[in-house]
Amino acid sequence: MVEEAAGRVPVYAGTGGITTREVIALNKRAEQTGVHAVSILTPMFVTPTQEELYRHYATIADATTLPVLLYNNPSRTGGVNLSPALVTRLAEHPNIVGIKDSSGDLSLTLEYICQTPDSFIVLMGRDTLIYAGLLHGTQGAIAATANINPALVVEIYRAFIAGDLERALMAQQKLASLRQAFSLGTFPVVVKEALTLIGIPAGPARAPVGPLSTESQAKLKQIINVL
Repeated sequence: MVEEAAGRVPVYAGTGGITTREVIALNKRAEQTGVHAVSILTPMFVTPTQEELYRHYATIADATTLPVLLYNNPSRTGGVNLSPALVTRLAEHPNIVGIKDSSGDLSLTLEYICQTPDSFIVLMGRDTLIYAGLLHGTQGAIAATANINPALVVEIYRAFIAGDLERALMAQQKLASLRQAFSLGTFPVVVKEALTLIGIPAGPARAPVGPLSTESQAKLKQIINVL
């Protein structure tokens, strides 16, 4: 990915892991690869306290030369959630530059924005809330649907920056059908099969995730054809 980007855009590497030691090791490899920042999901399987999460992220940030982006996604990590108080505390670390919030809880996202310095970047991680997040002060989004239709996702941002809120909202509403299609199968099979449908062979999802049913494939194809 770093080679393909060729310096045209920054590359973030996802280096989340269950243990602090594991993440630090992954970050060392990321540094060697030449990425520009690391995005670190909260630990999965274990359920650390807020104090343990603070030590986890602070230790990781101390041990890398790369800017660190916190990644909050409770539904994918057994309910592990970064509280606004914790994020505010972590934002004081000079190497922790922002957070991607995929909680789907706009109130939580707003608390991150309100309680952290203006220099701290808050990014929306829920595709259906990109427009809403921008209205309330997020600086952008990291969207799974952008793998399939990047132009539509970028349209939300570009229209918003241009002050055309109606066009931004229309793009957001159009994107919603694609994001809702993710429920047709176990993540990430819909992303992979959608990419195949648009001519990018992404291969099958790894077991235990299975392929989409014939009926779901037909629904997905219909949604993509409308975009």
